[in-house]
Amino acid sequence: MAKFANMNFHYHRYPFEYFLDSTVKVGLQAIELWGGAPHLYVDDASAQEVARILKEIRRRDLELVCFTPEQCIYPINLSAKDDTCRQRSVEYFKKCIQVTNSLECSLLLVTVGYGFYNEPVEEAWKRGRESLEILAKEAESAGVVLALEPMSRFGSNLITDLKSLKRMHEEVNSPSMKVLMDTIPMMLSGDSIEAYGEAFGDDLAHIHFLDGDGKTSAHLAWGQGVFPLETFAQGLRTIGYDGYLTLELIGPQYNWDPEKGTRDSLERLAAMR
Repeated sequence: MAKFANMNFHYHRYPFEYFLDSTVKVGLQAIELWGGAPHLYVDDASAQEVARILKEIRRRDLELVCFTPEQCIYPINLSAKDDTCRQRSVEYFKKCIQVTNSLECSLLLVTVGYGFYNEPVEEAWKRGRESLEILAKEAESAGVVLALEPMSRFGSNLITDLKSLKRMHEEVNSPSMKVLMDTIPMMLSGDSIEAYGEAFGDDLAHIHFLDGDGKTSAHLAWGQGVFPLETFAQGLRTIGYDGYLTLELIGPQYNWDPEKGTRDSLERLAAMR
């Protein structure tokens, strides 16, 4: 039976408690926490604020399955050519590792960022790998696991498919770094759930499970795109994945009524249960 987690990104125009109450209302028992304003931005959050967030999650008997700090837009980029930006990004993720621990969560999502599009890719790759190696050591000592996520070709020129994800995973070669599969870049790169399972086995730590249009990086509610849900469900059964599937909806169309996006997805996903 598939297990779904709600995510707060599409609830960012509402208070954090609204998101938690909505998650309970739709019948879910787990969340993935997007770490961004106005809910929990790491660089602004005090220890007391992190403790308050955890208390609110626990008060509703919800499980926190992954911490996903904002990292896909300026000024965070682990592969940046600018030393100041890259060092700031590394320090930011070190704080994120501490916050993950304070939230009593074991999984922290990380992306490698991107290099300049007019420089040799290998130069940016090397910078990204070195940053990840630093963070993997930090995570290992903290008892946290990094979940390395590929981005689509619209967001990065480094890790955009299974092949490049596997290469980085092998080069960093750390027990504290596993991988995350997102159905959007998976479909855009022509990969499959079965291929991810074969490539990573138990190192496939988490999945972002969205519908999409197959052409852009749109993260859609289920039933609003063209992805083959039944094929996906069979793929999950084939690889024996028993972790959570996060509904990471992204788009201004969900701002006014984020709960509807979650409900619509769950109605479409009911066939998987």
